[in-house]
Order: sequence, then structure tokens, then C-alpha cells
Amino acid sequence: MPAALPRLRLTAFIDGAFVEPAGTAEALLNPATGEVIASVTPASSEQVLTAINAARRAFDEGDWPRMPVFERGQILRAIADGITARSEDLALLECVNGGKPITGARREVAGAARVFSYYAGAMDKFFGDTIPVAENILNFTLREPLGVVAQITPWNFPLLAAAWKLAPALAAGCASLLKPSPLTPLSTLLLAEIIAGCGVPKGIVNVLPGGAGIGQVLAEHPDIDGISFTGSTAVGISVMRAAAGTIKKVALELGGKNACIVFDDADIAKAARSAVGAAFGNAGQSCSARSRFLVQKSAVAPFTQALVEELGKLKLGSPLDPATTLGPLISADHWNRVDHSVRAAQQSGATLLAGGHRPDDLKSGNFYLPTAFGNVSPQLPLYQDEVFGPVCSITPFDTEAEAIREANDSAYGLNGSVWSRDIGRALRVAKSVRTGMIAVNGLPSASSMSVFAPFGGYKRSGIGRELGMSALAFYTEEKTVTVDLS
Repeated sequence: MPAALPRLRLTAFIDGAFVEPAGTAEALLNPATGEVIASVTPASSEQVLTAINAARRAFDEGDWPRMPVFERGQILRAIADGITARSEDLALLECVNGGKPITGARREVAGAARVFSYYAGAMDKFFGDTIPVAENILNFTLREPLGVVAQITPWNFPLLAAAWKLAPALAAGCASLLKPSPLTPLSTLLLAEIIAGCGVPKGIVNVLPGGAGIGQVLAEHPDIDGISFTGSTAVGISVMRAAAGTIKKVALELGGKNACIVFDDADIAKAARSAVGAAFGNAGQSCSARSRFLVQKSAVAPFTQALVEELGKLKLGSPLDPATTLGPLISADHWNRVDHSVRAAQQSGATLLAGGHRPDDLKSGNFYLPTAFGNVSPQLPLYQDEVFGPVCSITPFDTEAEAIREANDSAYGLNGSVWSRDIGRALRVAKSVRTGMIAVNGLPSASSMSVFAPFGGYKRSGIGRELGMSALAFYTEEKTVTVDLS
């Protein structure tokens, strides 16, 4: 690994260049050590407006939306190659800025490159239809770029989320204003540097580091045609309200409180082993984490024993150590929120099975032991509320109908899983659980999701889909053309 962070321009990237600082730089802390690693200057109000104008001009007057899709694809392939060429630098930034174990960070960087590669070849396969309206009428539809889009990414998957949003937008011919989280902007700023060297016209990609005020401006501004947001449900609601005034297109990927349903005929050892990855990947800081384990009563004891044994195999430590499997939480404030949820669960009568405190040998940084609770009823906040940390719960059930009812007893509907050797039962349950994604006898994590498959949820987990060809539907408008042939 490099001994030091790669050199970066730590300001906004607007109209093809990094701008001069126009404010006070804000320090970024390494969540594993608490040390300052860099200071980034947020985009000023004037710079945000300059970026909006640059994107609008580039889209309305420039070549990008009118460029043949094959030529746009070649540029996206160059971006994918650029990510691969800088993969170690990007992984180090994800590791030091976000606390991700380096092995997982490398997988995520490779995933980001795959996303750009996929969309490099996707747009010439996403097109309109011909519709048999009448004998002497030719009716067909066109897919045209949506326009200028704002894209707001979260701190838990900064580079991967940027790729999920930016690649399909560029493939469709849009201009982008990308706002990374103020906690983890570094990999996105390096991505901007990579993009600048790949032939993307000025103004088509703009990166605006900074806080919630920038997002508010982007959501409200009339020159922006669509906004894609990933983050908490509460903030997603505010984004949707702000966007309503200009009737712009909105895509939201929000929270989750996802159920893992384990029947007594399942492979219990495999289910427990996979459940640890599903619930505790990225230290549980994932909207798609499956942290509610619904276990058939006769399987609760063996599943609990297997789960606790698997938790004991997780290695907490420096994210730079390839042997580390569980990194720190993103900040001291977030550590306190997670710990508050754990204390509340204990006070409510849930049974602490493992963890529940800071590791004794890691007093610096924001580390939290993997934590499991048993005897968790659906009425408890731990069952209903998203903790966003390395905390899971076990709730027993009797029948298939009860499992479905308990799984659906949530305001969210993002992800889930079913474990059973009875494939008919597994598919009945999968069809009945109201969630955007569900796995049968397997638990893929967000970072390993196939780029081919849509990602998104029901209910308060959001609107719209990312990845796959479904993402292109958001970044395009559909136009109907009717020709009288008589």
C-alpha cells in the first residue's frame, strides 16, 4: 500500500477544472484513529450556481447529448480504465476516509470500474418501440436524455454510489452535478480527476463537496431536470419536498430494516455464516443490511449458537490490515447513536448475546464490537428502527404466514432473504415479502450486487431503481412520435 494519501485537489470541480478555494476548509478525520487526514473546501453558494449554469450550457449547447452513443461509450470505457489504473489510490482513500477494510475497499473500486464498463455498452441497447396504432399510422417512441441531473451520494459507499449514479447518467447523455457526502468526499474528487483526463466535455461532470445546503439548492433549482439521492429516509423526504416546486424527476434510495427469514429445514451453518456478511458488512453501515433475523422456533437455538460462533471470527483492527474484516464506524457521533440503540435494546428486555461495547483492545477510533440480541419482539425499536451499525436481532416465529407477517411489519422494504430447502416455500415467501430485492439461500451484499440487476426498494425505502437497464429509464425521457402515412 502507498505510505501516504495520493495528492488531490481538495476543492470543487466545475466546468472541467478544480476551482480556487472560496471558503474555509473542513477537516476530515480517519475514523480508525481520529487523526486529521485532509481538509476539503466546500463549494460556495456562488460556485454551486456557476456549476449549475455550466452544466445547463454544456447540455443545451454542447456535443455530449448529441454524440453518437458508441462514442460516449468509448469515453465511459476510458473512465473504467482510469479507475482501474488508480485502483490502489482509490482503495486507500475509501479505507482511510471511510474506515473500510482494505480488502473490501479494493472490491468496491473494482465494482465501480465494472459499472462504467457496463454502461459503456448499454445505451445502444436501450431504445424506443414501434407501436401498431392503426393501418396508416406509424407510431414510435424515442429515448432522449433527461437533461441536467443532480446526484447526491452517501458516506457509506462514496465511490460505488457515485459510479451507480454517474455512469448511467453519462451513458444517457445527461450533464451531472455530483455532491458527495461531506464526510467522505476524497474518492469522488479523485474520480473527478480521472474523468477530466478521459475526454468528457467541460461542464458535463461537476463535483460539489459540501453540506446539506448544497443539496437543498440542487433540489430546488429550476435548471435541474432530475435529482437522484441516496441517504436517510428523513433527508429523502426533504429532498422530495424541495424538488416538488419545480416538478423535477426524483429517484430516492433510502433506508432499510431488512429481514433474513430462516426456516428449520435450512442449512443452518451456511445461513449463519452468510448472515454475518449480510448484517455486518461495512460494519453494518448499509441500507441493505439484513439485520432482522426471523428464525423458526425449533431452529433458534442452533442458529443462535452458529451465529455467535461466526461473530467471534470477525477481526476488528486497522482497515489497512488485509486481515481486518470489520472496520470502525464513520464518526464519534455515529458511534454514540449506535451505542444508544444498544443500551435502549438492553433496557427494553432484549437479551444481549454478543458484543454491545467498544473492543477492549481498540480504545482509539470508532470501533464497535459485532452485537447480537435475542428475544426481540416486533414491538421493540430495535426491530423497527434502522441502527446502521454492527447490530442484529433474533426473533422467533412459528409458521410461514407468521414469518411473512413479521417480515412485512416494517416501514421499509429494501432487501431481504429466505433460507429453506423447500424451494416452493422459499419462493412463496419471496413473492409475499414486500421488498425490492430478496435472495433465496444466499445473501449478496450491496457492494457485490450485479450491475445487471436493478437495486431499489418499496415503501419508505425509496422510489426508482439503480443499476441494470432500469437505471437508464430515470436518466431518459420517453417521447412518442406519430406519423400519418395516408
